[in-house]
Amino acid sequence: MMCQYRLICLLCIFLQGVWATIALTEEFIVPDDFFSIEEAMEFAQEGDNVIVMPGTYFERIVVKEGVNLLSYDGEDGNDLVDGPGQQKILRRTLRTIIDGSDIEEPGYLISFPKSTTTPMKVDGFTFQNMPKYVSGISLFLMEIRGSSPVVVNNVFTGNKSWGAILSTGLGVGMGAALENEANPLIENNVIYANAGPGIANATNSAAVISKNEIFDNHFPHSEDKIFFAPAVGIREKGRPVIDGNLCYQNGIGVGAINFDGHDNPLIIKNNTIYSNSRAGIGLRGLGGVNNNINAVIENNTIYGNLTAGIRCTKVDTITLSYNVIFDNKRTGISLWNTNATTIEDNEIYGNMTAGIRLLGVPSAVLRRNYIYRNVTAGIDFIGWDEDK
Repeated sequence: MMCQYRLICLLCIFLQGVWATIALTEEFIVPDDFFSIEEAMEFAQEGDNVIVMPGTYFERIVVKEGVNLLSYDGEDGNDLVDGPGQQKILRRTLRTIIDGSDIEEPGYLISFPKSTTTPMKVDGFTFQNMPKYVSGISLFLMEIRGSSPVVVNNVFTGNKSWGAILSTGLGVGMGAALENEANPLIENNVIYANAGPGIANATNSAAVISKNEIFDNHFPHSEDKIFFAPAVGIREKGRPVIDGNLCYQNGIGVGAINFDGHDNPLIIKNNTIYSNSRAGIGLRGLGGVNNNINAVIENNTIYGNLTAGIRCTKVDTITLSYNVIFDNKRTGISLWNTNATTIEDNEIYGNMTAGIRLLGVPSAVLRRNYIYRNVTAGIDFIGWDEDK
């Protein structure tokens, strides 16, 4: 009898806790409860949902800490329909639009609180149309600094100022590092036709970038520039995981410049990368080698890019495995000034120069690769030291 009494008490306490959690979560409907998203955000508290009905909203959004921003699904909002690219997207994403074309004061179209681990989500919006500001300042559509929101099922397009999403652990103005890394999940978004990078990762970005479609992002007049806008870009000590994305017709597929040392390797896996204006994957280290710059590139399909499939310079160690690399306009894999590489179990064919080219690579393990129909050579060693 006593055991039954204790069990009932524990069950009551548990149900009270569940009820308290449910009761603390409120939903605020825009424009039914509040005329604007900004007004709803001001009123909402941590754990609340701001739900936005279909329509076009000409406003800038600052997400409140711990608040979720969701488009209204209704009866058919979660149906998959044709999107602007190749992948199907949610109907509610296309009909719930945040538009920056009428916002005259420079600023990000949507941003999150800085240096927080509090969960947040943005799900099911089209973010579009930021002008090129007279001041010349370059601003992304979405800013993530030292926080870790879930960003899913959105479209980002039409930014004439710069790119789509910034993920970084740096402070405002790229100053001193914030306390927290940026660990967002950026998944199942469509990012296209911006005047800069699709997703940019600076120091202390450990974003998971997964299952996004990223295309037609280019710097204006990029033919006159050294650098080409990447679908996914990395700078300095950024170490995102880039997994399962579709990247095509950008300046470059995945690109890193001023790539600096970090305890973790850069992981690029399971992506399809094709028809970009430069390399499919291009990594360029900062300074010389021996800076603890490491990369793992595996199980990607890389083809039809207008220079190399993969080109890496001044990277300490690179592991390339289970990739299919073909029909690129120069080499399949080109490694320059790299301390050590393991290249195994890749299929490399139909590239317009060599299948693999190694220049200044003192230690290389090549095994079980299938290399054929490349125009100049299967494997091209340049500057190889026979004594080593």
